Amino acid sequence: MPTIIALDVSLSMTRTVPGNNSQTFHSLAVHGINTFLDYLQENSRLEQVSLIVYSSSYETVVDFTRDYDLIRQALGKVEHYDKTCLETVLHAINNRFQTTWGVQNYCQLIVVSDCGIGIGQNSVRAMIMARKHATITPVDPLPFQYPSNICFICVGDMNDSVFKQGTQLYQQLLDVSKQKGQLFTPAPEKSESEAALTKNSVEAMFQAMSVKNYQPFQAVLKCGAYSKLHSNIIIWPSPLPHVAKDIFGVETTRFISRQIEICGYLSLSDIGSPTYISRHLILPKAGGENDKVRNEFEKLESEIRNFYSKIDGGPLEDEASGGSSMSSSQIPNDSNKESVCVLLHGALKIENVAALTLLAENWFGFIYSYADSKKKSNLMLTVLPPGADVVPWLGDLRYLGTMEDALPGENLSFPVKPTEKRSYSANIVGGCWIRQAGLQSDIQKVLRHAKKLPEKTQHFYKELNRIKRAALSLGFVELLEGLAIILEREIPLLPPNASPDCSIQLKHSANELRKMIKQDFKALIVALPTKYNQIQ
Repeated sequence: MPTIIALDVSLSMTRTVPGNNSQTFHSLAVHGINTFLDYLQENSRLEQVSLIVYSSSYETVVDFTRDYDLIRQALGKVEHYDKTCLETVLHAINNRFQTTWGVQNYCQLIVVSDCGIGIGQNSVRAMIMARKHATITPVDPLPFQYPSNICFICVGDMNDSVFKQGTQLYQQLLDVSKQKGQLFTPAPEKSESEAALTKNSVEAMFQAMSVKNYQPFQAVLKCGAYSKLHSNIIIWPSPLPHVAKDIFGVETTRFISRQIEICGYLSLSDIGSPTYISRHLILPKAGGENDKVRNEFEKLESEIRNFYSKIDGGPLEDEASGGSSMSSSQIPNDSNKESVCVLLHGALKIENVAALTLLAENWFGFIYSYADSKKKSNLMLTVLPPGADVVPWLGDLRYLGTMEDALPGENLSFPVKPTEKRSYSANIVGGCWIRQAGLQSDIQKVLRHAKKLPEKTQHFYKELNRIKRAALSLGFVELLEGLAIILEREIPLLPPNASPDCSIQLKHSANELRKMIKQDFKALIVALPTKYNQIQ
């Protein structure tokens, strides 16, 4: 779940805070961002964070990183420029995120500003009016075309009428664009004599935002419903609620349970590559009550030693004369306690299997060992769509059992034969894409026809459209871009005796695959008329 921090560096941020002349709006914003980074360092160290500053233009100061000290150092070196232009930075963030992470990842955007609305055609008011009186086009930055959430951190005084109007316009922008997000404003001070905007109020605002969006998802992993083997775990990134619509447009929201049960184990070769919602890391939950007691004791013990060392410069009595005062080593230590996560990770890795887990009622997932390098592997959770019959070749997941439970003559291998009888003439590309070899075979078939153009023009586009329809039916839209890259890569590899129509049609088909209008299921890609294929 990558995070982008967009810091407003317009000239209005250099103003001193009314009633608090020792601080500027920029210094309070920097203090709040540091508070947010401290929260991540303590609760979500795996979060990838990038820092962008903006005014009428933008600059990527720090690329996506887990080294939060780089961001802290960069915050002290940023310079201020001219006016605020929110639309420019939203365009930049949209393009940058899609280039780096694609459209399947969830983006968290934190915009830290004094809610300046800007002037002219790029002002916030102009953005709202354009969306009220016109249809939103793909060129518009909001809403983002991928799962995202925008947090506007409004650094200002709610008693200021200009700031209050700015926050209302920012909220209105979220409403008219239908972009998921929320505004955070400083809480009003209890005493009127105190400044309305202080470090404490800004710190509380960032803390509230962090708790709402970055709190770790803690759960209990049980190895069976009645097993005593269980472990406290953290699932990262936090699973998002699953929202589904029925045929009548009624939305149903489902949440993953805090108690995850392992139902059984399946070979990775039998599971293949099913459709999934999201993937997450499973981490053993470190710490606990004993660690809290240990930290408090060590802190108190250190203070006592410093106190006595200042008085007489000597050690404490228990160190000098072997006293019997309690030491921190006598507090129970959970670091050496057996972990079910370690046992499960090793077993899954050695046996090359995955654990079928029950995430909620009639909602399943797989836990398996995933290696991103030769030396490092992790325990991963793949969340399947809600339902029991979501992996066709495994059948209904509720009816899976052990081999001892099989009836005489029952087939024990996968894939499971469907109950409905299908027509023998149903020749659908994509039906064998469960295995990698099936997808590779279909693409190679298209390339074989491409090398025999223009004689095989009809066959080439017939197979190309079949793969396109199958990819869109399965939601495998990334295949279209990948196939376009493969077709372009084949152009310089064509033999010298190949027809010039080969390179022309390959370039044409690659461009057509990338067009948004061609991602309609019913749209067909047709051959480009040339003098070589003599198409009228």
